[in-house]
Amino acid sequence: MRRARLAMVACGLASCTVNKPLEERTEALYVNLRASDGSALPGVTEPPLPLPLDEEVEILVDLIARLPNGAKDDGFNGYVRISVEPGVVVSVAGDRANGRNIVLLQGEALAQRVRLRNPRGPTRLWAEDVGYVPVSVDENPACSDGIDNDGDGLIDFPYDPGCAFANDDTETGGTHATGVSRPISFELPRLGDVQGRGARTPYPLEGVEVATKPAVGVDCDATPERCPDLIVTRISSDGFYVTDISDLGGYNHMFAFTFNSPGGLRVCDRITALSGTALEFFGFTELSFPSFSNHPWRFPTATDPGDGECLVPEPTVIAPDDVDSDAVMERLESSLVRVENVMVGAYFGPKPAGNGFAADQSNCDLDGNGIIDFSTGSPEGACANACGVDPQCVEWTGFSARGNYRVVLPNQKSLQVNTGSVPRTRFDPVAMRGKPIRVLSGTLRNFSGGALNWTIETRCPSDLVCDEPSQVACAEGPKDPVSSTTACVFPRSQDDPNEGSN
Repeated sequence: MRRARLAMVACGLASCTVNKPLEERTEALYVNLRASDGSALPGVTEPPLPLPLDEEVEILVDLIARLPNGAKDDGFNGYVRISVEPGVVVSVAGDRANGRNIVLLQGEALAQRVRLRNPRGPTRLWAEDVGYVPVSVDENPACSDGIDNDGDGLIDFPYDPGCAFANDDTETGGTHATGVSRPISFELPRLGDVQGRGARTPYPLEGVEVATKPAVGVDCDATPERCPDLIVTRISSDGFYVTDISDLGGYNHMFAFTFNSPGGLRVCDRITALSGTALEFFGFTELSFPSFSNHPWRFPTATDPGDGECLVPEPTVIAPDDVDSDAVMERLESSLVRVENVMVGAYFGPKPAGNGFAADQSNCDLDGNGIIDFSTGSPEGACANACGVDPQCVEWTGFSARGNYRVVLPNQKSLQVNTGSVPRTRFDPVAMRGKPIRVLSGTLRNFSGGALNWTIETRCPSDLVCDEPSQVACAEGPKDPVSSTTACVFPRSQDDPNEGSN
């Protein structure tokens, strides 16, 4: 490196000074991005590139090492590490590429091809000099040779912080010069994109910002389906459910897991900002650790039109044959759904089912220890599996633990439901065994285990329509389905009482 600047160093207690030359070294990396054909890429104030789903994006990157005065550092010859945020670097190709690294010679590397997966929204490419000199492991690299090459008392990867990887041929950490490109713009994913338009999210364990407003250049009057409109459909004890009512592609529903009831929300509110970590919780796609903002829905009054009628969509009726179609059910995951003219399972009771199932006999916890043993050859596991394939059987242990029970559709296929939002004193599922429920609505949840993967969870007593006179919830509840514009619209939830400890 060239020597240019001088430092003044004090000499003991005397007032003398010594001129000591310092190396002028690379201070920053300039990172410029271009489309694969060399054309310019859109910035955040321009219409974005389409969101790349199930495909990779190739861009060209130019890198230049710069001195503190902004000039190119012709003396820089080394590798820099490439990363992207958000998204993943899939590969780097070009005459200067080595794995996910690019070597700069005489301070530059031009037109290197970087392939990205899952870029979204404002996307930036990073480059950093981490002192990495990759070589083949057959060459006995410095970070794997068992020698303290830099004399710092630490030997090899991962113990020496100057070793980026085991095949690093230098134990020094480099200049740590860093550069970041200007943001290039991709569309943000809609709720359906985060769901993956299928069984799994394409962003597992990644932080994701969800589109809640139209992208730059979109005309909402001409193409309303391109303008996100996220409406809260349920407030639960551990989060909230939201539907993008303008997304016509399906899968446009999501559960945001907030650990407890989120403060300041109400069914019908519009979500104006939403981000979180996308994950699959036993097959149930959700946003964990969400950050969100909402527009509190202003309901019409006699003197104020407010925001108009609540926009929560009506539940989708699940046809009897739909329960066997994963494609149909995945499209409805986390949405409001409804089943009609179902019967509560007839075998539903606390007595042990060692000799088969009967009206009050569906408990497969045969030894009474509170759990079912599913080990090979276990009678309890065999009992539970037999109950799972019998559409009339409600396994008692599962019901006791979670409140889930089985209803039988008109074609003798079955689905799991949970009416815990209707207190047991008003609606007793056990007393309803073998009896009909005319209409049952709620949000649809997935759990990838056992014979019954899908569960409808009612939100409030308005989601239940039944005619059994012995049940208070049936006698005093709605006689017909309640419109989504008014069903389960409670007062706004209070602030999180544990906010200080979260």
